[in-house]
Amino acid sequence: MAIVKEYCKSISFLLMSLVIGAISAYDNTLNLIFMQTLPNDEQNPFALWIIQNHGVEGLIYLKATTTGVASLIMIALSFIKTYRLSLIPVLFFQLVLFYYLTFYTPHGSGIFGNDSGNITTPFSYYWDFITTGEVPNVYNILSHNDYIAR
Repeated sequence: MAIVKEYCKSISFLLMSLVIGAISAYDNTLNLIFMQTLPNDEQNPFALWIIQNHGVEGLIYLKATTTGVASLIMIALSFIKTYRLSLIPVLFFQLVLFYYLTFYTPHGSGIFGNDSGNITTPFSYYWDFITTGEVPNVYNILSHNDYIAR
């Protein structure tokens, strides 16, 4: 019975690792989708420094590599009883990041506000990219910040 209980705990932490990795991949896919406007829209100073020194492509490659490495580490941590609890704050941070990436508006209204723009624009671009395999034409869309600011 104790083995089954431990197995169920490991599975739940593996699922946390999957969600964390998926949100990180979502973030990096948005970098690809907004590649043309990212140098102007990026708000993370470290990511902006990488963009200025290595381009958006460098940021995308670095994030993809570190996401893969971090996912492998988290999978391993899922089976180590004393360390797997460290995944809980990481999951919380990634959920906040997902909310921010998907529902951020410069006016701070977010998903519960009365913003006149479509606040799910990043997710709809992500879904279009996943289903069609084509990056949306940046010249036909505004940067996310410009879109929301209208």
